[in-house]
Amino acid sequence: MRAALLLALLAAVGALLRECDLLPSPPQSHSSRRNLLARYHIKPLTAAPNPSRETALFWHIPKSGGTTLKSLYKCMNQTLAVRVGAEPRFGHHEDTEVVVFEPGRTGANYVNVDTISRPGILRAKEMGLVPSGMADLIVTSNLNFAVEHLYDKANKGRILSLFRHPVDRLISKFFYSQVATWERSYHPGWKDMDILHWAEHVNNENNILTKTLADRDVNDVVGEKDLRRARMTLQTRVIVGLMTEMEESVHRFNYFLGIDESIERNARCLNEYFGHGVKKTNANLHPKVEEGSPAWNVLAEKNALDIRLYEDILHLFAAQRELIRSGPNGLD
Repeated sequence: MRAALLLALLAAVGALLRECDLLPSPPQSHSSRRNLLARYHIKPLTAAPNPSRETALFWHIPKSGGTTLKSLYKCMNQTLAVRVGAEPRFGHHEDTEVVVFEPGRTGANYVNVDTISRPGILRAKEMGLVPSGMADLIVTSNLNFAVEHLYDKANKGRILSLFRHPVDRLISKFFYSQVATWERSYHPGWKDMDILHWAEHVNNENNILTKTLADRDVNDVVGEKDLRRARMTLQTRVIVGLMTEMEESVHRFNYFLGIDESIERNARCLNEYFGHGVKKTNANLHPKVEEGSPAWNVLAEKNALDIRLYEDILHLFAAQRELIRSGPNGLD
């Protein structure tokens, strides 16, 4: 009887400690184990950057400035690994070895892989994308799958990302998807839809930052424990940028990518994007949805965890400034 009570007490104490994150949780699903494994594939923020021996990965969160960033790096002659490199129109979709090519005379360089879709990521892995060192920057929206399969303990990477307020991002997505005929996310049926109806009944992309950084599936219900895991991943593994602080974010990314901003071409591109008459790509003007309006409130309620995470990102952006400035060859 005493032994049974003791075991029950120990089990209760263990559960409480795990809930407070003072003890590791017992083995759960493949997804949970994968998240722990993936941490060994990405260098911590405290490790000094070594661009010649590591390949950075940009987590592209739609409608958060990623398209502008890709356009800037194409201007700066960086070699990108993204979906376009494996499009059949360029004739490299059946290659078995990693090559870099320039489509036409655009000045843009691509690796012949697709790093967005799961089949494309697995193909890039088989071709040895990261060990080849041919990509200056890998771009993906499929963060966990890409980290798990493209990197390993011998070929670790860096994660960079641009963030935007979750509600503003979803509002932008709603209006953009109505007119973006060239995008896979094009939804012409949304054009005559009221945004409040969309927020209440149609949109299913909620708390996507928390789900991704906690390595949960998009249809999972997430809570406080997932938020804690997402925060830990952010604080230790992600170089955060802000769409509202685009120029400063790019300077930080360039530091980790080893890009010399004093080179004439790079300086010209930076001035083109951040000087007078700032160049933007993929921008879409749309009606303003006021904070506190019914639609805004619905989106805020459904994305409450992401809003809290975004508040952490704002603080982390300030904290990382000091981390980068104090590092070797840090920014002034």
